[in-house]
Amino acid sequence: MVVGAGTAGANAALQLARRGRRVALIEQRPLGVAGARWDNGVVPWHFERSGLDFPEPSDGRPARASNTVVVGPRGSGFRIEQSPIRGADMRALVESLQKQALDLGVQPFDSARDVTLRERLGRATGVSALIDGIETTFDCALVVDASGRKGVIRDQVPELREWCFPVGQSGLCSASQYEHRVVDPDGARRFLDSHGAEPGDTITFLGFAGGFSALGVGVSADLSSVGVLTGTLGDRRWGTGSSLQSLVRGRHRWIGEPIFGGAGLIPLRRPYSRFTAPGVALVGDSACQMFPAHGSGIGISLVAGTMLAEAATSGDDCGSADSLWAYQSAFLREHGGTLAAYDLIRRMGSRLGSEGVAAMFDAGLIRAESTRAGLEQRWWTPPPAQLAALAPRLLGRPLLAAKVLPTLSRTALAHRVYAGYPDRADESALRRWDSMQERMLGRAAVRDA
Repeated sequence: MVVGAGTAGANAALQLARRGRRVALIEQRPLGVAGARWDNGVVPWHFERSGLDFPEPSDGRPARASNTVVVGPRGSGFRIEQSPIRGADMRALVESLQKQALDLGVQPFDSARDVTLRERLGRATGVSALIDGIETTFDCALVVDASGRKGVIRDQVPELREWCFPVGQSGLCSASQYEHRVVDPDGARRFLDSHGAEPGDTITFLGFAGGFSALGVGVSADLSSVGVLTGTLGDRRWGTGSSLQSLVRGRHRWIGEPIFGGAGLIPLRRPYSRFTAPGVALVGDSACQMFPAHGSGIGISLVAGTMLAEAATSGDDCGSADSLWAYQSAFLREHGGTLAAYDLIRRMGSRLGSEGVAAMFDAGLIRAESTRAGLEQRWWTPPPAQLAALAPRLLGRPLLAAKVLPTLSRTALAHRVYAGYPDRADESALRRWDSMQERMLGRAAVRDA
């Protein structure tokens, strides 16, 4: 049983069905409007790892367009040739994943209400829900919660409440992405020219509204449409993703009415230290499986769903504590260090603010190589020569160095910390590991009030 039919849930259902399991897929909304409804940047390796076809590029966008990055209020920046990310229409991706799952026999149930976990002797045994107004019971060995950051199933599991507390507003990203018509192609071309960009390229402004914020403007190759992505912290200090969309359109009159898109709140923190219990596994936003540096969870949730299916179908009981712990351990050992390191950088940027982010660029801490790695959601370590060149720049900025160096030292530890995640179902070992990772990396997030 998979709860949630967006990208994370549809893929989890597909991956389980590919491995011979009978799967039911429950969705609160009509199936055709489940999941994200906007254009999202994705990278190839997530799809390769998940055994999925890489999406076709969005209409009018070259597959390997370049990205011009503008850092801070002074407008400094650099150009990333042939960006590693590709814009993909999430509506089409969700539809494709759902179709593939249904073609393998996954049974869909949409417009579900009051989804309630059923348990016996400390283990989940299924769910009940109102389907077309009729209370329906589903018995199953495994319940997958892919319902998003609010965790419809997660918050009903006693073993997970301690580990999976809600993220406060300062730990959320308020994001919005819309495709718009271009009403003045000459105005669009002037905008691109002013930043040395070409039609089909994306221009990304870092520190646009606070230290953790971005504005991405991607004009189609034929100058007929433009994608506008806005994101800032969810505490509303700098507005919201939606209000920033209005601000951008007010400044750039060549951007016309929206064609499609959406907005939402995305959790920003390293993954929960525990996201499984007997008979229950979390995938995607419900597990905080998110790339914290820019709030993208589409790709890594596909990887997580695939890893869950691999672990859960390795034995007879796909919901056993040992099988689900194997998923949890494999995911955190393989990806936890990178996600935790980028979460530390994201939190540092939030503290530094827009001017601090610009100062990091001036000091050589933000550069094309590191930004490319972040776009690709991989970790990057500067070669020794670059590290040596950074030293005198930081020494000349002692206040910046005092804020940056402790964070950078922690990022260097993150991969070693997560490599030691317990590989067997042992709660005492998990508590010791969790205490150690908080000492080494700091607390992951502030509890919601």
